[in-house]
Amino acid sequence: MAELTSYFATWPWQHWATKRPSAAALCFGEQTFSWTEVAARVDDYAQGLVEQGVKRDQVIAVVAPNSIQVLWLILAIIRVGARYVGLNPRSTQSELDQQLELLHCDYIWYPAKTGHVFEQYQRVRLLPPQQHRLVPVTWQPTRPATLTLTSGSTGQPKAVVHSAQSQLASAEGLLEWMDFSEKDSWLLSLPLFHISGLAIVWRWLYRGARLVVAETAMFDAALAAVTHASLVPTQLQRLLATQKDPDSPSLALKEVLLGGAVIPVSLTDQAEKLGINCWCGYGLTEMGSTVTVKRADASAGVGSVLPNRELTLKDGEILVRGKTLCIGYYRNKTIFPVAEDEWFATKDLGRWLDEELHILGRIDNMFISGGENIQPEEIEKVLLTHPVVKQAFVLPVDDSEFGQRPVAVVETDKALDENLKKGLHSHMEAQVTAFRRPVEYMPLPDTLGGGIKVSRKRLAEWLKKQG
Repeated sequence: MAELTSYFATWPWQHWATKRPSAAALCFGEQTFSWTEVAARVDDYAQGLVEQGVKRDQVIAVVAPNSIQVLWLILAIIRVGARYVGLNPRSTQSELDQQLELLHCDYIWYPAKTGHVFEQYQRVRLLPPQQHRLVPVTWQPTRPATLTLTSGSTGQPKAVVHSAQSQLASAEGLLEWMDFSEKDSWLLSLPLFHISGLAIVWRWLYRGARLVVAETAMFDAALAAVTHASLVPTQLQRLLATQKDPDSPSLALKEVLLGGAVIPVSLTDQAEKLGINCWCGYGLTEMGSTVTVKRADASAGVGSVLPNRELTLKDGEILVRGKTLCIGYYRNKTIFPVAEDEWFATKDLGRWLDEELHILGRIDNMFISGGENIQPEEIEKVLLTHPVVKQAFVLPVDDSEFGQRPVAVVETDKALDENLKKGLHSHMEAQVTAFRRPVEYMPLPDTLGGGIKVSRKRLAEWLKKQG
């Protein structure tokens, strides 16, 4: 296995521009950019940032959905030795203000049309330079490159710092198991403010293949034409449904990395019959996305540990380390280590069964009801076996007799009326002991259902307001 520091002697896009100059590297709508054109465009935009005063180690926040402009900006920011951090544009003004205060950003970029106000921050523009100049930064793969906010599913998000090297190590390990050649194409299907979205970019740069960026209106068409994609199960389900139409074009898709929800075996079976290999696994922001992976099957496990990572269990808690581990957490313009020793404690509970890892839940999600420990994820797994339940979250509510009792917040295919609640109760009664059964079922609010992960912290705050 080649050392990453020697694999690229220069910036990855410049490496591929030398090795495969005319090969298609980036597709956006009707436009296709070769590696030579990508390298030139990145250098132009980097010079433009230098002209605007951007310096090494400064932090540039980008508040925008995926677009070709955001991709150019990320590469240009890294090229000048600055640090990119993406923020979710669907966040409220208050949430963005808190995040920006945490990050102490030097600059910000956002689209011309935005509902947010950022008057106190200096805005950079994505422009070529008025006068060509040298970008005085060389390729140093170990320097901080990106900041990614953790999902904040249980608390205040943290800014996780990764280098190019750690993210290339993540790409290298996954692609030792998953077939992704220079002739293949990966759709940028996940947000670039999330580690899973950035991971797609680093796999592209590592392999020198093609990256496809699509506008929202063209997403389905682009998905049907690429060979690789990272999807949630509902996206794959919609794609496979199109194949029932005899006039639909055949799919080019060969490999899909699935995440974000329980994956129905019937869905992956259907995909496999069409020649689409489905993968699932376990990952976290601090480890540059995927840690374990497997071909999706009927088992609830999340597979085996990928190259460049190590994993162990201590008192049931998952500990990880390896080349993909981040540099640290960023706060007050300083990077702090994520762990006191070389092992990072994930706060995820797991066990090994039949030579694969099984995730039991989060340590900090557990609560006590009537003296019994309740792990919400175990109840959620049973709820998700009901045919109409799409998402399920179990949270505690205060109770004078038991201390706390479980309540289920669910997203369902049909209205959550009294009949459906009775059906859910019967479903749980047959499979779950009495003290672990939800005492109430509530619909998941639309305002909290967006994104890759639903914040349990925000759900708990919403539930408290319901009385």
